[in-house]
Amino acid sequence: MTDEIFIKILNDTATQAEKNDFYRLLEEDSDQRESFYSFKNLHVLSAINQSRIQSASFEKFWSRVNPTKTVGIIGLWYRYAAIFVIALSLGILLHYLIPASKNTSILSRKIAYTSEKGSVSTIHLEDGSAIWLSSASKIVITKNLSGEITADLDGEAYFDLVPDLTRKLTVDLGYFKVKDIGTKFNIRAYGTEAGVYTTLVDGQIDLYGSGLKPMLSMKPGEYMQFNKQTGHVDLSQRDPTIATAWKDGKFVFIDKSLAEICRELENWYNVEIIIKNNTLADTRYTSVIKRTTTVNMVLKMLSLTDKINYQITDRKEARDIVTIF
Repeated sequence: MTDEIFIKILNDTATQAEKNDFYRLLEEDSDQRESFYSFKNLHVLSAINQSRIQSASFEKFWSRVNPTKTVGIIGLWYRYAAIFVIALSLGILLHYLIPASKNTSILSRKIAYTSEKGSVSTIHLEDGSAIWLSSASKIVITKNLSGEITADLDGEAYFDLVPDLTRKLTVDLGYFKVKDIGTKFNIRAYGTEAGVYTTLVDGQIDLYGSGLKPMLSMKPGEYMQFNKQTGHVDLSQRDPTIATAWKDGKFVFIDKSLAEICRELENWYNVEIIIKNNTLADTRYTSVIKRTTTVNMVLKMLSLTDKINYQITDRKEARDIVTIF
């Protein structure tokens, strides 16, 4: 049995005869069954080459793959995983993080947290709240004497904050500020990217521009895109689990070009990817891929879908180079 039939089964493009033969073989051959389930646990991939994806078709695709739980064979692959989670227990949020001597007056308390490439870090707060930091992200949290908390974010973070009317927390993104009202929300704000993206999962958040000028209030299920160059704000509805899939160990690409996907892979795997073919770089995909795999396996999946060729050059003193042609 080839990997190509695995792709067709997962993408629901196999003919009925192929499906019948495939599942009959799985029942008869335990080795093939184990091979398929390991393949399925690692990847669920659908490629769209030239046409833009229709939202309805992706919702159907996402609803099919999102409930999937990792079981059994996935443990075998953790040896090759790129993900690791760092749990940071904070005690009381920033109150005792930087201890002051009895004779010292501190006007503000500040602490920085980073999540290296290929990792997801979790910050646990005493009140049960938590903040997840995605790959290559940094957050600096400052609390002043009046109890106001400011979080400066460069990267991506998911906030799961217990409702607390006495807490005043603002996420400062430079271009605008996000004020928490006890909620769950995701922010993607890498300094190297052209936009800032916010998704509200639950509760309510308010966005303010310069001079604390109100921009908008977001409702659960809303997705906001902010263009740094034009200042344009676009608000739409989107399944929040798509934006937060990264903290659950998944890459989710919706109608993304290979060039865009490779930038995400570079950020996660800490490699340099060079695409030699401009036409190939513009090829668009919709994909859901487990982060608990290697860059080689991700490229293998893409090569099976579009027959791309690639080469990985190992380097001891610098990032490995991946050449796609």
